[in-house]
Amino acid sequence: MSNEPRKVIVKTLTTSKSAQDAFAYFEDMKNLEAGGAIKSLVKTGDGGWWSGDTPVGKARIRHALVSKEHGILDHVFAWQDVTWDVYVRVIPNKAGATVSWTFVRPDGMTDGQFEEQLKAFDAEIGNWKRDLEK
Repeated sequence: MSNEPRKVIVKTLTTSKSAQDAFAYFEDMKNLEAGGAIKSLVKTGDGGWWSGDTPVGKARIRHALVSKEHGILDHVFAWQDVTWDVYVRVIPNKAGATVSWTFVRPDGMTDGQFEEQLKAFDAEIGNWKRDLEK
């Protein structure tokens, strides 16, 4: 296994909602369902994990690091043999906010698989934006 840096993809959502509102929205795991890719999310009671149905099958997700003060909502997404750390930041942007997701290609996934996995994420962002701003 190489220690070379891996491919990174960053996605963003900018909203007219405040950073506090955006943080509260994304802190609530059930709101992830509004994106459309994860369905039937239920809290498992096992270390903060939630379980749901995704295009890659059953998956689990949990917050890894949360700091409202610093706008940090990092989480871990796990399915099959893949564990994916996702670094999420919510920052003030004038009267609104910008949410960013930094994805580092997980071990066990090629760059091509990584890119393919994130193709639909822009649609999820659009769905979350509509839901957040309604």
